[in-house]
Amino acid sequence: MSDLIQLVYASRSNLNSSGDRSGVEPGVARILTQSRRNNGPRQIGGVLCYGDDHFFQCLEGERETVEALYERLHEDDRHRDVTLLVKRPVEQRRFKLWAMKYLSVDREVRQVLDKAGLKTFDPFKFDADLTERMLEVLRQATESEHASKGRGSRPAPEPAGSVADREDTLPLAYLGMGAVMAALAVIVVLAIGIR
Repeated sequence: MSDLIQLVYASRSNLNSSGDRSGVEPGVARILTQSRRNNGPRQIGGVLCYGDDHFFQCLEGERETVEALYERLHEDDRHRDVTLLVKRPVEQRRFKLWAMKYLSVDREVRQVLDKAGLKTFDPFKFDADLTERMLEVLRQATESEHASKGRGSRPAPEPAGSVADREDTLPLAYLGMGAVMAALAVIVVLAIGIR
């Protein structure tokens, strides 16, 4: 019998806010890359939402593994004031399709915040009901995104390094390949010019 839990926490960012063209803060992108690499082998899944210098994260997996990760998160200097919002046993994962899915504070999230009378994304002000509504919005967003990409359901999280694990970082891979190609082109031009 599995001992699955869901753990949701809020924290305040220590990252410099300087979003790039993709809309993902560089520091958040590094967190996601590291999470996807580490969470897959540990069978931890979930979702990370970032906005207005706050994190709202849901982790799901085996109790011992998730609790150990949560303890390590307290030591991470990229955020502070790590505060537990929810910790409960679950029969099945709510975010089973993602080793760690990232969602920004978008229109749907803003609508939930507006209905709650909040002008900014501040999970420290979420009561139990708002936390549940936020989790449901994030679940629906991840499932609708997954369905719109035309993929069937799969058990998750996938092992680190899988296509599912890399899907949100593929543009970074293309950027890296482009940089290598540009460097090779410069070398060829210099070599031809020297003769």
